[in-house]
Amino acid sequence: MTKKTQRFTNARLNAVQAIYSSQITDKPVAQIIFDFIHQNIGHDVLEENDFGEERFVPLADADTELFSKIVQEATNRHIQLDDIIFHSLSDGWDKDRIEILLRSILRAGLAEFFVQPDLDAPIIINEYTDIAASFYDGPEPKLVNAILDKFAKALRG
Repeated sequence: MTKKTQRFTNARLNAVQAIYSSQITDKPVAQIIFDFIHQNIGHDVLEENDFGEERFVPLADADTELFSKIVQEATNRHIQLDDIIFHSLSDGWDKDRIEILLRSILRAGLAEFFVQPDLDAPIIINEYTDIAASFYDGPEPKLVNAILDKFAKALRG
C-alpha cells in the first residue's frame, strides 16, 4: 500500500471514529474535527497479538481533507443516510440492531460516495467493509458491503 493510499485509509477510519464520537457526545462536529486533526486523536490503534497482549501502534498520517469532507457530509446528511441504511436492510436485520458504531461506518461509507463521486465504488466499498471487519467478527462486514454496493448501483447505475 502506498503512503498516499494509507493516508486515505486512515482518513476513513478516523472519519468513522469522529462520526461515532459525534453521536455519543454533545461536542459540535467542528470541534470533533479539530480535535482529530490537531490533538492526536485517532493517530494510533490498539493492536492485539496472538497471545492476547495489547499495545498501541502508531498510524501513518491521515488525509485531513478527505477526513473533514466525510465527517461534514455524514453530519449534514445524517437523516438521509439513516433512511438509506434502514431501507436497505434485509428481512433478517432489524433497524434496532444497527448500533452506533455500525451506523457510523455506514454513514461514513455512504457520505464518501457524495464527496468523491469519481472514485471507483469498489474502493469505497472495500475500505468500509475492511473497517467493519476490524471491529466485528459476525455478519456486520457483509451487511456493510451489501448496503454500500446496493447504494453504489442505485447512485451510479
